[in-house]
Amino acid sequence: MRVLIAPDALKGAISQQLFAVGIAAGLRRALPDAEVIGCPLADGGEGTAAVVQAALGGRLVRVPVRDAYGRPRSAGVLVLPDGTWVIEAAEGPGFVPEAERPQSAASATSAGLGDMLAAAIKGGAERVWVGLGGTGSTDGGWGLLQALGAAGDGVALRLQPFPVALTAWCDAMVPATGPRGAVMRYGPQKGVAPGELAALAATVDERGAALEAAAGRPLRQQPGAGAAGGAGMALAALGGQLVPGAEAVARVVHLDDWLDVADVVVTGEGRLDESSLDGKVVGTVLAHASTRSVPAVALVGEFGSAAAMEAAYAAGLVAAFPLALGPQTREAAMAQSAYWAEQAAYHAGRWLTRWPWQPIGKA
Repeated sequence: MRVLIAPDALKGAISQQLFAVGIAAGLRRALPDAEVIGCPLADGGEGTAAVVQAALGGRLVRVPVRDAYGRPRSAGVLVLPDGTWVIEAAEGPGFVPEAERPQSAASATSAGLGDMLAAAIKGGAERVWVGLGGTGSTDGGWGLLQALGAAGDGVALRLQPFPVALTAWCDAMVPATGPRGAVMRYGPQKGVAPGELAALAATVDERGAALEAAAGRPLRQQPGAGAAGGAGMALAALGGQLVPGAEAVARVVHLDDWLDVADVVVTGEGRLDESSLDGKVVGTVLAHASTRSVPAVALVGEFGSAAAMEAAYAAGLVAAFPLALGPQTREAAMAQSAYWAEQAAYHAGRWLTRWPWQPIGKA
């Protein structure tokens, strides 16, 4: 049996690579004769550059940026051999835990992403791939536009097309505004208080209208515009192309080629819910595996609603296993994520030895 391992990271706990190592260890205990192949994935959020570097090489460089609250810090960006710069938005205005926020989450800015884009221009980038995910800002991308000199105070704009080819790898193909948009759907996850949501949504909508007027085309409802707190909308206004991040990474790591020689694929993420099928890693793996009749198993930290689970099963998932066993706090489980990944993979492997199907024979 040939088993492909293709997980995302466990946000706030372990990287894609460490998750894959834990899964591999558990599977090898349960299936000592199996060939286990690692193929970590990402969706544009944390760990995207590391996954791309493992596939394409390149060198990491440090650039000065601002975090989501304007505080100076250093961010890593990947420069590929062909001159492409791979930027993770999470390296600049990344998510900041509540205890570390100096002010309201509604005031967080995407300026740090603009700092990284400016560094790419100054560094002579041939093209730029931007991973949009894992951010703590929900400003409609206004901060990044200000950092690039494209926006001033209020809704004043001085838009100029980005000087090189720009592609945004979006972790969620959602609009910038509306009930499924950056503020109302994802603002609470970033710490925006319920009483601040309406005003922030109105601000992002106003900024989106200004961007549409300056760009001369619709932007707010474009799929991916709401990624990274609406930064997708700003990048689209600069001429950037918005694409599903997990699909982009899947192409880079040749996921389809690995699936073509796999008998089963094991994927995983922190929480399997409604968003998992909306451009995330698990949904992408299921889509690609199902077209090849490759059974897919997921190891997850938390299960979402019954409806979300049924949707995942309908998309090709054959089984899902929880990472943590026994009563414990979320913090305790996350602190031992690598251990629990190995244990869950072991149980999944034991189940695979008894599941009444014959793996599809492949060369």
